[in-house]
Amino acid sequence: MKKKTFFILLVAVSILFAACSGEKKSETTTTENERPFIAGSGELTGDFHKGWTNSTYDKRVRQLVWAFGLMEDNIKGEIVDSPMVEEKTVSDDLTEWTFKIKKGITFHNGEEMNVSDIKFTYEFNMDKEALSATGASSDLADYIEDITIDESKNTIVFKLKKVIFTTDASVFFEEWILPEDTITNGAKEAGQTVQEYVKTNISNAIGYGPYKIVEYKDSEYVKLTRFDDYIGKKPAVKNIVVKYTPNETELDQLLQGEIDFLAQEVEAEKIEAAKEADFLTTNNYYRHGGGTMVLHTDYEAFALTEVRQAFAFVFNRPGVIDLFLGEYGIASQGPYSKNHWMMYDDNEMDLLGTAAVGKFESTLINYDILDANGKFDEDANIAKANELLDKAVDRTDGEYANLTGDAENGYMWKGERLEIKITYTNFWSDTYNLIWNADYLSKLSFDVTLHALDWPVMYGHWTGDSTEERQYHAFVGGQGYVIKANPKADYATDKIMPWGQPSNNGPRFSGGNTYTPAEWDQLLDDIENCHPVTGADEYRTNWRKFVKTFNAEMPIIPVYSNNYHDLYTSDLENFNTGAMWAWPRAILDANWK
Repeated sequence: MKKKTFFILLVAVSILFAACSGEKKSETTTTENERPFIAGSGELTGDFHKGWTNSTYDKRVRQLVWAFGLMEDNIKGEIVDSPMVEEKTVSDDLTEWTFKIKKGITFHNGEEMNVSDIKFTYEFNMDKEALSATGASSDLADYIEDITIDESKNTIVFKLKKVIFTTDASVFFEEWILPEDTITNGAKEAGQTVQEYVKTNISNAIGYGPYKIVEYKDSEYVKLTRFDDYIGKKPAVKNIVVKYTPNETELDQLLQGEIDFLAQEVEAEKIEAAKEADFLTTNNYYRHGGGTMVLHTDYEAFALTEVRQAFAFVFNRPGVIDLFLGEYGIASQGPYSKNHWMMYDDNEMDLLGTAAVGKFESTLINYDILDANGKFDEDANIAKANELLDKAVDRTDGEYANLTGDAENGYMWKGERLEIKITYTNFWSDTYNLIWNADYLSKLSFDVTLHALDWPVMYGHWTGDSTEERQYHAFVGGQGYVIKANPKADYATDKIMPWGQPSNNGPRFSGGNTYTPAEWDQLLDDIENCHPVTGADEYRTNWRKFVKTFNAEMPIIPVYSNNYHDLYTSDLENFNTGAMWAWPRAILDANWK
């Protein structure tokens, strides 16, 4: 039976968070060590437990509150044992992972952590039915067969059903450990399941990380203070405020000293203003992800590879980047970022994270034909698109029989002029209407129409989770990448569901002209099943086949990747953010001057 430690809070502690204003921070009654770091943020939902929503802004709070699970990432993007692990052993067949947990770890409420908390957490997330009833999800049950603990030795053993290349990331990374006694006792008193209790108290996160939550005000801010019993390196910055900062006022608040930090800024006007301010500092790096356009590859003319390719050529991506990002964005040719090591040969690793194009990337099709001045060449791109469409018209097998016509008279789909419908949220209306303007559209041999929808409606059409008639071909959105990628999780053919049910395979892609569906799934299996310890080279080879397929088949058009800029007060030093090192990690090494 787990030993229980009870702490009674006798005194209410009040913590002063003083906001500062002006170019020079004003004097306060707090010591410099207690000065709060005020991070501007998008709107917080207060979902500070993993599994319910996927807001980046809430995730940043979770990272402060927990910091790590059994494994964590480092600044190089590697998955390593976390500070809570005293020793880890893995069986020769990789199916048994044994962790010996350090003594002396406590949760923010004083409850002592031991292996039963870890077992409880994993079983909490493996109960798919109970999770689903509260709107949460987890795939841990797909990996784990059994969990056993030895409390006397403080060890926990995971018996795995399957072992894949990303086992460390999929099973042991960012699985935040929950305080068993607090949750089970609270659930019993409330007459709830433990999942219901956590959902009810989702904003009251109790972790063991470097910071603990002091106050959360819905949609406004969350205040945190340093947890002095944190097992890792104690941060120098004692207090943090994560403050909702509207896009319209965020620059003014930064310049006036009302906030200390803005993350991942993309707007050139704001970046330039920060660079001109001598009291601000910037860190810049390429985003591990980017803006995309998802194409439904099983819908009407987009079922044909050549039609998708033709659309990619006439889509003025350089124009979107220029309008939206100016000099602070680049285009890629597939589902990768400049931070993916798999894009580079061993002797090219100095290119990692830079704008340089490696040997493999240079072999991919570039869908932007530029003129002598480096601008989008309308005539050349349209000519290439027509060439591809003519090639498709020449084929008469299967769905190809539905495409007829020519560049001069227009291309037809099932006897009517080919129309491609793009949908997006209102945020993109100005940019996309400027790119697909009437003059340019008049030069095309098919129609492109634009449709702005509210996000929930668009997302329903995107995933197929809609009772409305199917009508859209392309969806404007974004894509983020994880540290270790497993494409099977998103693009296996069994993720494609009938219309009316949500499909996890966004583009509904099953191999196109490159692979049969069975061959496509086999490639994804080959990627997933590379040896997690010795299989890096095999993984890189197969992952490149995946990227090359996406590049040739165009189920997703990678529109842009941002050159992100983190903007912050120069009063803060040793604050080294990056693509693989978000600010909740960097703040642990930072300090006030």
